[in-house]
Amino acid sequence: LEKIARDCPGVTVKRGIGLSRVTKTDSGIQAQLEDGSTLSATHVIGADGKWSNVRESFPSLSSQAKMIVCPSFGVHIDCPKPPTGFKLNGTYVVNPAKECMFYVIASPRTAEESGGFSITIVCYDETLERYPWLAPPADLKTGDYGKGGWEDESSALPEAMKSESTLSKNMEAMFQEELPAFYELLDKEIFQSARVNRRVTWLRMSAIEDKNITYSTEDGLVAL
Repeated sequence: LEKIARDCPGVTVKRGIGLSRVTKTDSGIQAQLEDGSTLSATHVIGADGKWSNVRESFPSLSSQAKMIVCPSFGVHIDCPKPPTGFKLNGTYVVNPAKECMFYVIASPRTAEESGGFSITIVCYDETLERYPWLAPPADLKTGDYGKGGWEDESSALPEAMKSESTLSKNMEAMFQEELPAFYELLDKEIFQSARVNRRVTWLRMSAIEDKNITYSTEDGLVAL
């Protein structure tokens, strides 16, 4: 899509610059970018996801939106080598005792993704009653997204970074206690890559009063 856009006459593609806010003036629409520059336009299409700054620029759009937070969250562990005996053509689900209130998904990664396995522990609020140290980071609020860099929504630590020693030690102890057979198949160094992710969120659009849900301003100049 970007290549097609670049080949179109009169199209300018900017990368690595976010949009801060959109405002309407007597002369048209002004899009304010994060680098301080401003673009003038006749129309704006805000294809900028659930954290949309375009949507937040107009109360008629933002008032219809509500961020829904799922009760589950995940802990990611990078496993450079497949667990002993695991094949590369399938996904494995590992369940501990029911009272633990979590389960593990082990999935092979492609060669392009550096190989090995991706291990995700799916947790719930009930999990925290047994393991309070697994508490995920605070939920993001609209306007905060982007300020934390990779920490906003990443399922793994950046290369060469390791989790806090307390988290890695607690994770290893939990696997030893609750999943002893699976623990024996793993390289013990992988727990240093453990990362607790934020709860999953999604955006729900709801009509205000007796009106229909709308994805554009009344004049049609700005759309989501």
